[in-house]
Order: sequence, then structure tokens, then C-alpha cells
Amino acid sequence: MSMQVEPQQTAERSQLLARLHRLLLDSGETVCGLILIRCALDAEGLDRLRERAAAATNREASVFVEPLRDAAAILLPDEKLSGTHYAALAVKEWLRDAGLDAGPVLIASFPECGVPKESDLRAMQAIVAEHAGRDDPILIYNQPERTERSRTVLIVDEDETVGELLDSRLRLQGFEVFRARDGSDGLRLFDALSPDLVITELKLPGVDGFDLIRNIRQRSREEGECHILVLSENRMERDISRCFELGASDYIRKPFSPLELEARIRRLFH
Repeated sequence: MSMQVEPQQTAERSQLLARLHRLLLDSGETVCGLILIRCALDAEGLDRLRERAAAATNREASVFVEPLRDAAAILLPDEKLSGTHYAALAVKEWLRDAGLDAGPVLIASFPECGVPKESDLRAMQAIVAEHAGRDDPILIYNQPERTERSRTVLIVDEDETVGELLDSRLRLQGFEVFRARDGSDGLRLFDALSPDLVITELKLPGVDGFDLIRNIRQRSREEGECHILVLSENRMERDISRCFELGASDYIRKPFSPLELEARIRRLFH
């Protein structure tokens, strides 16, 4: 029997995951703490919860509280697991002092606990629900081992239309997809995620595609660890040759066929 997931619950998790990915991209340390509590709060309660978490981390301007059904998620940019645990203790104490029967408090820090996925948010909410009514200590989420790890793709392109198209199609193919707006963001996410594939435009703000390819190859621990596919409007033969010399795995000119792109990606992984 399959579990029925209400559309509102799915939408809430998707919004939370999108916020988490955005904060990871904007993070100075490319890390983000997450505290999940099972407690329904009104707007005033959510504001006070945010203030308590912010005071515990000295990050008044950057703490986010996302209301979920019968729960709330606190996002702490640049906070590793140790700092997230400290903030969770303060949050648990505030809930107790406020007379709120919040039940368990579950924490994680991404990517310390793995690359965040929709399945992780489902699992975290299930753990919190399972421990409802118990006065447990702070619970720490550990990403389960996967026998078949989802391949991770990093898209580096400032063109939102291209990014959204690739994002939606690659997710349908089972890839975990992350997006960067420029070469600098791309390098920070590359360091944090160690993706299996980078798809990049050559014309990028700041660090251009050539420098991105060069840096990725220098940072890779071994040859072939990460595939690089260039997807660019640049049609100059000397630039295409330069991409391959720097270590690109494939090159596709824009405008492109999504079906051809997917076929080229499948070829890279076989």
C-alpha cells in the first residue's frame, strides 16, 4: 500500500528545499543548519521562535523560520552541526518555558549530513512524527545510505529559462539538480557538492566558463571524477577546442535539442 501525500505537504517540502538550496548557494561557508520541531505556532509564535534561534547563533539578520503543517523549520545559514545543536538546545528551552508541548527537536546541517534532497525532508518529518509525545534529547538526522546514489548535476548559467528547462528535464531523469548564477557560485557549489556532472555556459559573469573548467579540473582529485558538459552559444572552433584541451567532456551548441542533450549525458555515464 502506498502512502498518500497531500499536495499541501508536498508543496511545503518543495518550498523548504528550494529555500535550503538558495541559502546554500548564498552562504559564505556553503553550509546551512536545519532545526525541525513538531509544534504549530501562530505568526507571533513563529516570530519569537526566530528571535530565540537568532539570539543563540548571533545571526539576527539571517535566520529563517518556515511554517509547516503542525511543524516549523528553522534554517541557519553558515551554521554547522555543532552550532545548530547549540541553537536547538536554546529553542527547546524556550518552547518548554513557553509551555508548548513541542515534542522532539530534530537537527541536521547540510551538506555535512549529505546533499539535501526531498526524500530527506520526508524522512525528517516522519522521524519527528514518530517521536511525538516523547521528551527526547536533540535528535540528529543522518542521511541513509543509498545502494544506488542519485547522480548530482550542477548547472552554471545565468539564463533562467535555460536553467529551469534543464532543471525540470534532468529531475525527471532521476538527477539531483543544483543551479548557480555565475562562475564564482559554481565553484563554491562544486566544492560543497562534488557533483557528477557540471553543465556550464562559457559566457558567465566574473569567472567565465574557461576558468570554471580549469578550476574544476585542478580541484578534482582524479581524472574523470566529474564530467563537464559545455552548453554555449559560442560557435568559434578555437574556443571549442580550448574547452576540450582544458578538460571538458562534451560540447553542445545553443540552441539545443533537449533530447540530444539527454542522450549525450547518458553516454557520459556509460
